[in-house]
Amino acid sequence: MFVKTSATIFGIFLVLVTWIHAEKVHVIEVDDVGNKTISGEVEISDVEAEEKTDKKREVDANDIQEEVKAELDKAVESLKETAREREEEENSLLSRSSLESCGAIDCNHRGTCLGTKKTFLCACQLGFSGKTCEETVCDSARDCNGHGLCFGTTNQLTCLCNLGYTGKRCQTPI
Repeated sequence: MFVKTSATIFGIFLVLVTWIHAEKVHVIEVDDVGNKTISGEVEISDVEAEEKTDKKREVDANDIQEEVKAELDKAVESLKETAREREEEENSLLSRSSLESCGAIDCNHRGTCLGTKKTFLCACQLGFSGKTCEETVCDSARDCNGHGLCFGTTNQLTCLCNLGYTGKRCQTPI
């Protein structure tokens, strides 16, 4: 039995020696006839290691190609959207309504309109203000109760009260 066990060990030793020039190490266990276990580290042959590496590279390359394709698709969609927006802007700039002159109606009939329907400026009549002359200038008699001087519009005003009066609208005698 000793001879048989020695022969088995020697055979395993030869197998191990042939795998010495490999890239990766794996643990193996071999049972012999006498139910004795021999274990140790063996290296995979260069061919097996290259096959595994090539397969991994193929998988990695496919993943990278898919990621690059997805990013390129996003970039192309973004460029298409930008082109559509620019085309819409150009079309709107050349449309009839954007070249049409504005009128008094655009300034609520309280001023003179300068420019086009799309881009205009209102020169408001005395007593009116705002982008479309929608606000009226405050009235000292009405908005400051006749006891002060009013500055601003009816929406935003400040009262400078006469002597003897106080309050936001000069409503309280001192």
